[in-house]
Amino acid sequence: MSTESRTAILGGEIARRSWLGLSRPVLLIWALALSGAVAIYVLGGGQTWAIIAALVLLVAVFAATMEWHDKPSWAARRAHSLRTWGRRRRGEHIYRNPCDPAFGDPERDPGWAFPPPLGNIAPLSLGGTGLDDMWILRCANPGERVYFSVLLAVEGVADGLRGDAAYAASSAAFGTFLAQMARASSHVRGVQLLHRSVPHDMTPHIHWAQTRVARLADARLTPAVESYGALIDVTAPMAEEHRSFVALRIPQTEAFMNEVARVAHIKNATTIGAIAQVVRDETERAARLLVLAGMGRVDVLGERRACAVIRAFLDPDSKLDRHRDAGWDTCWPSYVGGRDSMAIGPDREWRTRVGYLRPQAIEPVPLGPLWLAPLLTGVEADPGDDDIPPMPTIRTLSVRIDFVPAQRARTAARGDSTADHARRAKEVRRGKLDDGSTEVLAGASERRRQDLMPGSGHHGAVYTASVAVTGRSEDDLDRACLRVVEAANESAITEIDWATDQHDVAVFTTLPLARGLAATPHTR
Repeated sequence: MSTESRTAILGGEIARRSWLGLSRPVLLIWALALSGAVAIYVLGGGQTWAIIAALVLLVAVFAATMEWHDKPSWAARRAHSLRTWGRRRRGEHIYRNPCDPAFGDPERDPGWAFPPPLGNIAPLSLGGTGLDDMWILRCANPGERVYFSVLLAVEGVADGLRGDAAYAASSAAFGTFLAQMARASSHVRGVQLLHRSVPHDMTPHIHWAQTRVARLADARLTPAVESYGALIDVTAPMAEEHRSFVALRIPQTEAFMNEVARVAHIKNATTIGAIAQVVRDETERAARLLVLAGMGRVDVLGERRACAVIRAFLDPDSKLDRHRDAGWDTCWPSYVGGRDSMAIGPDREWRTRVGYLRPQAIEPVPLGPLWLAPLLTGVEADPGDDDIPPMPTIRTLSVRIDFVPAQRARTAARGDSTADHARRAKEVRRGKLDDGSTEVLAGASERRRQDLMPGSGHHGAVYTASVAVTGRSEDDLDRACLRVVEAANESAITEIDWATDQHDVAVFTTLPLARGLAATPHTR
């Protein structure tokens, strides 16, 4: 059997293919400004003042909206500042949990029932449907199609003595899972993959060890017991636990509602009951395919366990598996958003910073199945100092993937490849040399065109990723972010775009809510 590692190139899309590499909103603003300048000239009868006014308008719009070196324009930065000012004035950056001593205090609590960035999202009421154990979220925020989401806990690929061939097989099997989900017969149109790294809870092991030691009667074993206890004391502060979750995103499409109507008619069920039935069928299929892909044990989480996961993702003091008191109304800890981080907890004892991993930040090099391993499991722990003890780097990595039907993806790849080759030919005719960006873009579109050939079984996808890093103070958070950036560089990620002024909003992209990726013309 070949031991050659399976590779892929993800980072070829390093620039937009629009005119001058500008975004669509900027091009639209330019078109409106040009129309306004023409209107001023015509209404002014071509007089000197009309010409000057039109030119001033065009120059002002160009200067305000031009994006230099992929950085936000002045207008974008100004709009961001105004948006931040408005949020803070309305108190949208603050949320108080009912157990917070400041809850209900008009001077410290804006009075939100739920965190404002959550929007219009709530669990479906499944009482009396026969599917009471399921937990389905319905999201109906403006600007996107209504969708339902379900959370799965996944054991993940077993580690240990595995070679490149084994990891390549696991990678191919997971790719098959995604391809199955992307088929027209599936109502799942996107997934969110989450990896959470937290300090390992040694309490169960310590309790087990104490129970075993209490049964020992031979005094000669005392030195060994004491040595084992000392070993636990040394390793416990640095022990790290890794947990994986998958959130399924099922949009309320016409095909989905047709299936709901069919199920409701056949089983004489209510609309909510039929929706739950269809979502359950899709969830069972996804869980079965994940198991077949070698992802280990897969559990569909109910309300308490899912809410415990959400709470633990935000507040490290809460454990992922302690769900006795977890509920949708109480799983949101208090927080206060700031410029460089958000403070979590009634005493603001935790600080979280969120960053985006843009597709353009991924190096256009061959990446193997373990390309993200340094960021997932290879981040160094904080060694501590005289004031704070050592502790692993608490972090969450979230990847959102939306599927693009094969035919639509082939059309986009063919169009991009044609445009890239035409640009290269034009530059060759002019004898123009660039920095290699044109070749990288052309190579990326050509690879997509070849990968999506009919009969390949492949589908298209759009994706994004975000990371949340948590520390015990601002200084501890700065050190943790530095370690995460170093691990990202080892994973061929050149830059993390930190969500300045918006950490309390961006953190919701790292929660298992199937959010964080806007709809595109290919995925609507």
